[in-house]
Amino acid sequence: MCPPLQFHETFLCRKLNWFRWLATWMVLSVWSVTSSLAGDPVGAVAGATPSKAPSPQDQAVALKQEAIDIAKKVAAAYPDEALAYALLGSAYYNLGRSEDATKQLKRCLELNPKQFEAYEVLARAAYETGAPEECIRISKEALTHGPPNPELLNRLGRAQIDIGSPQDAVTTLTQAVSLPRSIGESWYLLGQAHLQSGDYPKAKDAFQKAIERVPDHTQAFFGLFTACLRSGQTEEATRFRQKFLQLEESDRRSHTDRSSNEDTLTGLPTIRETVARTLMGAAQVQSAHGQIPAALGLLRRASILDPENGGYRAALESVFLQSKAIAEGLKLFQGMVEEQPKSSMNHLFVGRFQTRAQDIEGAERSYRKVQELSPDRIEGYRALADLFFRGNRELVEATKLARKTIELEPSGSNYHLLALICIKKGDRQGALEAARQAVAQSPGDPKFAQLLKQ
Repeated sequence: MCPPLQFHETFLCRKLNWFRWLATWMVLSVWSVTSSLAGDPVGAVAGATPSKAPSPQDQAVALKQEAIDIAKKVAAAYPDEALAYALLGSAYYNLGRSEDATKQLKRCLELNPKQFEAYEVLARAAYETGAPEECIRISKEALTHGPPNPELLNRLGRAQIDIGSPQDAVTTLTQAVSLPRSIGESWYLLGQAHLQSGDYPKAKDAFQKAIERVPDHTQAFFGLFTACLRSGQTEEATRFRQKFLQLEESDRRSHTDRSSNEDTLTGLPTIRETVARTLMGAAQVQSAHGQIPAALGLLRRASILDPENGGYRAALESVFLQSKAIAEGLKLFQGMVEEQPKSSMNHLFVGRFQTRAQDIEGAERSYRKVQELSPDRIEGYRALADLFFRGNRELVEATKLARKTIELEPSGSNYHLLALICIKKGDRQGALEAARQAVAQSPGDPKFAQLLKQ
């Protein structure tokens, strides 16, 4: 499965003049417009007799076809829009139609040679069809048109390892691990490159860093075993081999358990996310051409397909906020809650609109529901802490909520919120310590530095 294209989720900023007429249109049922472009949701046909729910396999096929149909309509409507062909190429690729995908992606690059996403999919296709040299060429071309990201650099490094160019791979993967918040897979591949080049101490160090980020990285332990064995560190090699065998057995059991789950077996969750990204890209094209109802319908459908992704909902929210259509926005998100009551993100955005509508009690209930549904995510805790802070009430609980947020994500912005709450409580020492932590986490942010000075 091809990971979804990473389209910019701030696309609504590209066309702002339509906000002048949008408020009038908002009184309509905005969530019904999806059918004008996307068609009916999978398995829901107006007037049809209820029938047995489609199998995960059938849903997967239908979703992939939905992505292709939407991308085709966008490309047909806007034949000079490069992004439309990037969408269509990605959709074809996800359906296993590599030849059609390549044709559409090349058409995209003819229209816009700087379309970074098209290069990424072409590089992925080249690697997966056993053409590492072509993957390397396309990946290098991609890097001239967009910022490096771990996935692209990892694929380039892996291809360089495959053709026996470990020094080139070391250079590539050293760049990958130098990116902010380096990922375990980049360190693992760097270890592989060092192993291939015969630098066993550096390979060992890279594998250990991979395990720091992914403690149960089975292959990284095998890499440690190999590096130690070749360095003559037999005792350590034995220990790492035992750990590798334990994890391998655990992986085998886990795979058996996952295989009994039809959703996982068909990759349905990933397919939903991928199709949602295609809809997001289609919405970007539609909005750029002033087709705001269609864009909104696509965004709502994307939100339903990816229920815990806040990005699509934030894009929807921005439309209503710019047009000051708070009641209409609240109604749309309440409808999404009714459709997907277990999506914490739906409740979160209902709470945000309730806050703006001055329904403070309703917002508090919504944020507590977010905490209930997603106890390991920060959004519900932070939103309620901020609500209490701005309302100058329940400051003791607000402090606890802010600390819970920090426990889950010790970022500068979360420490900043705690500092502001402590100031409002009159806890100068607590505010000072939180402000220091905010600066330590984000030393380049002038807002945090200014608060610390105060």
